[in-house]
Amino acid sequence: MDPNLNSAFDILRDKLGTHGAAASYLGMTRDHYCALRNGRAHIPKRTAELIVLKAKAVASQEQSVSNSSDSLEEA
Repeated sequence: MDPNLNSAFDILRDKLGTHGAAASYLGMTRDHYCALRNGRAHIPKRTAELIVLKAKAVASQEQSVSNSSDSLEEA
């Protein structure tokens, strides 16, 4: 499996709390998400790209929230 995809799964779990929450965020069932993550199901290229894109969005969303709270504390 692509290292970027493994990293994306880790980011989604870390930021959203559980793999179940990550699956819900991506709009798929927990079982299907786990099958993709564990290599039991083939991951189409478009699905892999979506997972990586959503992980980047969650990671950047977290950064922008922390930057906003830092700005509020300084004011």
